[in-house]
Amino acid sequence: MVMKLNTNISVENIITVITLICSVILAFGFMQYDLDIIKKELDLKADSRQVVADRELIEYKLDVIIKDIAEIKQTLKENK
Repeated sequence: MVMKLNTNISVENIITVITLICSVILAFGFMQYDLDIIKKELDLKADSRQVVADRELIEYKLDVIIKDIAEIKQTLKENK
């Protein structure tokens, strides 16, 4: 029993190959689009964390300045 392979190239085979190639290209394109969206969301979260960290640093510095001013006032009152 000998099997014969069909070596003819048909229009259906060409359409199938083209469809598969287009599907793979579209799949990678959508994956890249999703990755870009995720990257943008992560960048926004990182920026908001940076803003929160900056606010906390400013609040800390203001607390230190207020304490320093209170100590200077106390020192001035004692010197009078």
